[in-house]
Amino acid sequence: MTLTTTAIRLAPRLHEGRPDAMAVWFERQLRSPGQPMSPQDARRVPQMRRLVAARLGLCGLSELVEPMQLLTSELVTNALEHGDGPVSLLLSCSSETVRLTVDDGSRESPRLGAPELDAESGRGLWIVESIASEYGGSWGVSPDCTKTWCSLTVPAAKEPAV
Repeated sequence: MTLTTTAIRLAPRLHEGRPDAMAVWFERQLRSPGQPMSPQDARRVPQMRRLVAARLGLCGLSELVEPMQLLTSELVTNALEHGDGPVSLLLSCSSETVRLTVDDGSRESPRLGAPELDAESGRGLWIVESIASEYGGSWGVSPDCTKTWCSLTVPAAKEPAV
């Protein structure tokens, strides 16, 4: 029998310029090298996408839901495929930026690959880089290589139409 734990900690909503944060932690299923991801681990990706979308909606940042969901998919999938141990996700929102950090415990630094044209994988960090750039953000890896993060700039508030 495998015990899986998910813990979620929510900070207060974005208010008067104070940051908002959501943290999620879960265990991955152990598997041997070359084995496919378990169905339970595969379900974590859409779960994390839904949590990120809901939190951004609560923070009034619905315009960033779609790009942040895609970034969540890429970073959580990479963590499940290449990491060691539990996975944690931290979503931090401020009036200027939204930052997603995924910790997978791996000490091997993620890097942009050069996949073959017909390869089925290897493009995740290219997608992360492209989205971050399109939204005035950036991405990177922590000095100890255990965390991959990306940030997007919060779009300026639109003036009401008169």
